[in-house]
Amino acid sequence: MMHLLKSNLLPNAPPVEVTGVTIAPKTNNLTTGDTRQLNVTLDPSNAENQDVAYTSDDEAIATVDTNGLVTAIAEGTATITVTTDDGGYTDVATINVTDPEG
Repeated sequence: MMHLLKSNLLPNAPPVEVTGVTIAPKTNNLTTGDTRQLNVTLDPSNAENQDVAYTSDDEAIATVDTNGLVTAIAEGTATITVTTDDGGYTDVATINVTDPEG
């Protein structure tokens, strides 16, 4: 007697695409020289392409590296945007920087 095994994996299943992104925390109050790790959640969590890019709208105020680590540079407000590689979905976090010396 022969038994056939059924697989849950479909050989031609389409990739799971990103449908949204959320960045946290949304509001960040830092002093110059401080760092803050931003966290990103992709929807769905099992999306095939998990790549994102971060940008700062004012690198004189706050910079962000490729892993979402923000560094407060000078007093002011900057917006950090995360963008998914798959679908171009975005979300933003606000970085408020104060200068304790100023």
